Amino acid sequence: MRYSGLLMAGAVALALAAGCSLKARSTTASPASAAASPEPSSAATPAAKIQITYAHPNDTLKSLKVTQFTGATLLLKEAQSDGKTASLVRFDGGAPIWAIRSGQGVLGLLSNAKEYRPVTIEYGKLPTGYVQEVPDDGPPAPLDPGSYYVFRIERASGSTNYEVIKVDPDGTVEGYDAEPRAGTSYSLCCNVPESFLELNPAPDANLLGP
Repeated sequence: MRYSGLLMAGAVALALAAGCSLKARSTTASPASAAASPEPSSAATPAAKIQITYAHPNDTLKSLKVTQFTGATLLLKEAQSDGKTASLVRFDGGAPIWAIRSGQGVLGLLSNAKEYRPVTIEYGKLPTGYVQEVPDDGPPAPLDPGSYYVFRIERASGSTNYEVIKVDPDGTVEGYDAEPRAGTSYSLCCNVPESFLELNPAPDANLLGP
């Protein structure tokens, strides 16, 4: 499924392992999942708001990290048992541009769940009770049209989700469920259009069966 500007992560959103592209995302809920949906944003200053849900009543947000990539190469496509297609994509670059974490240890997070369960985080805006690790000083760089971003959301329970988004020239944000593979490669699900990858397939890209 594709989407613009709103990234959701948590129990009531899509499971990353089973997910789909964020414009056609299934509504099946599963614990500790991540999803995204459209929100208007200007082409000059695209923005993303992250909505977070939790699979467990006492779970909390431990950390969030955003990594920027400058390009993407399709390595192969893999047919899924449900008829959808996952894409193994290698991203170019990999610069952490924003990272935040809770000011509490795991025990502190679990014992103060209500204080560390933000339901919405806007990219670049530090929520109360959290500290910024990247950058060292000041806000992170604005989201750059044409770039790809991997959002890594980790909860105190250890549940971790990934989403890959791309900012289009008009400020629209597209995104897909992602699972990390070797290096800077991720498996994106599902049915990722060539436009998302800018028609940059590897010479040996092919379709594998389930």
